[in-house]
Amino acid sequence: MSFKESYFKYLKSAFVEHKFIFIFTVFFAAFCWIGGYFIADWLFTPTELMDYEYLAQETFFSFGDMMLIIINNCMINVMSYIESIFFCYGPFYDMILNIGMSGIASRATELACGDPFLFLKLTCLHGFFEDLSTILNSFAGFLLFHFLVKTIKDIFRPSEYLANGAITNSLEINKRMLYQSLAVFIMAFLVMIVAGVLEEYVSVPFGNMIAGIF
Repeated sequence: MSFKESYFKYLKSAFVEHKFIFIFTVFFAAFCWIGGYFIADWLFTPTELMDYEYLAQETFFSFGDMMLIIINNCMINVMSYIESIFFCYGPFYDMILNIGMSGIASRATELACGDPFLFLKLTCLHGFFEDLSTILNSFAGFLLFHFLVKTIKDIFRPSEYLANGAITNSLEINKRMLYQSLAVFIMAFLVMIVAGVLEEYVSVPFGNMIAGIF
């Protein structure tokens, strides 16, 4: 089986075998956005909210700026994934901060312009891919933590169950979940690169067009 075939096999099986973890991730992301929207007034004054920078967005079509965006966002993905080994700290923090800030920004644009969805319209193109990457990356992190928990748990199973060495057998039993986690992480990484390209070159004029139509 080729690398491509193996990759898509593990990617597909991750969503099939761990669909409840993925559904939880999606619902938590939605909770973060809604929570950000409703707590915005508690965290900031109306003046602070109405001064939000996306109300005057512009782009310079700069390759350097695009690379900075991609490197920054991809590094956040990498750190979030690594930090998931600490009781899923990375995925939870990443979704609360980044998707929650989208909710806060939506409340800000509502106060400034009366439209609670203006921020989503202005950033809909790259924002969709960026949030999708965050959700996928968090899902990968949850799978990584699940893999670690199951691996440690299986190490302490009865010796007759682990005939050829506790650690070796435990890794062999659970390696499928590790591969699934890595497959989803790679997908999230690639989606974030796409989001960076769109943010610098396409998202602003496209978002302004959508905001003008709707």
